[in-house]
Amino acid sequence: MDILTNSIAKFCSLPPSCIIGVTAAVGFINYYFMFAVKAPRIHCKEGEFKNFIRQNVPIINEKYWPTMWCFEARFQSVLASLIRSFVVPPAPYTREIFKLKDGGEVALDWLEPMKRPNDMYDATILFLPGLTGDSKCEYVRATSLAVQKSGFRIVVFNYRGIGGIELKTPRTYSANNIDDLTEVVCHIKSKYPNTILGGIGVSMGGLLLGSFLSSNEQHVHKYFSAAMLISVPWNLIATTQNIEKPYLNRFLCTYLAKCLCNLVENSSNMLSSSSHKWDYNQVIKSKTIREFDSNYTIKLFEHESVDDYYKKASLHDKVDRIRVPCLCLNAADDPFCLESDLPLESADRIENLAILVTVKGGHIGFLEGIWPFTNSNEFMFRIIDQYFSSIFKNNNYKRYDG
Repeated sequence: MDILTNSIAKFCSLPPSCIIGVTAAVGFINYYFMFAVKAPRIHCKEGEFKNFIRQNVPIINEKYWPTMWCFEARFQSVLASLIRSFVVPPAPYTREIFKLKDGGEVALDWLEPMKRPNDMYDATILFLPGLTGDSKCEYVRATSLAVQKSGFRIVVFNYRGIGGIELKTPRTYSANNIDDLTEVVCHIKSKYPNTILGGIGVSMGGLLLGSFLSSNEQHVHKYFSAAMLISVPWNLIATTQNIEKPYLNRFLCTYLAKCLCNLVENSSNMLSSSSHKWDYNQVIKSKTIREFDSNYTIKLFEHESVDDYYKKASLHDKVDRIRVPCLCLNAADDPFCLESDLPLESADRIENLAILVTVKGGHIGFLEGIWPFTNSNEFMFRIIDQYFSSIFKNNNYKRYDG
């Protein structure tokens, strides 16, 4: 008792600044261990697929340890991008320029597997990046190299006007128009007719992939055999409200809107004509994503309104239409998609779709460990490896195709 009393007395004798600092540090550490370090929650109907995920994606049974000094959602989202841009090496893609039926062009960047496991069939994974992403983006490179190392072929779909390819027609892309994606998928299957096709969609790419998976095109032809959706903004109306909140979220929104405006400006030779349905000068002045979509996207793809476009592109009310085995990864603190926006109740009623929810992770963040400055064994890439390696093995995907 005397020892405890003396220790308290010595602590109280410290300068006020030290007392405040130590108290804050202890409180921060307690918060981290009590509320930030948790195993992912899995939302899926009890049954074979949920059991398969538990048994074959063992990382979900472990606690996810977000990097202690940067687990705040927006900080982690930005820092993950910065760190990967420095530590992830260039991916040695082989580029293919694919001409679309209307004369447009897109770039497909391929990586062949390093070594295919003996018990693994030929498999190709199509990667769909986020809103303004391309094959050179840090998270795309990192994913591509991780997939290649896992023994799969990967091809990155660079949307129209993206990835250093000039726009050949006055048309870009949207979060739910699957025309270009359909042509790309058919091309992959004609090039590798015996390959098993998997898909990874990140953020907006997840919306686009989800739209395809829920379409009649997929239901009839069964192109994809398995998929992963990562950091998907399931409800776009809620997402635009989330990212327009001051101040940090608004900053991210403004940055992305500027990137979209730059894409339009870089293709001004195709998009600035006065004969188009949109006002070019108004488009490039857009300050938010909603403004950009209002000024440009809905006019290009002939939606009645921005909300009409967002409703059609959202997936939160369409998860029951996805029939291939699909694993989704979201962070509960994603500034683009809050936990309340996730279709968790719907997932709990579906047998072939599972949503993994981490407490922390931000948007395409998921950094872990005290020192995240290496590209080895990142949480997100371990999930990708474990899922596809198990779902493609011995044709396991056929057991869960709804």
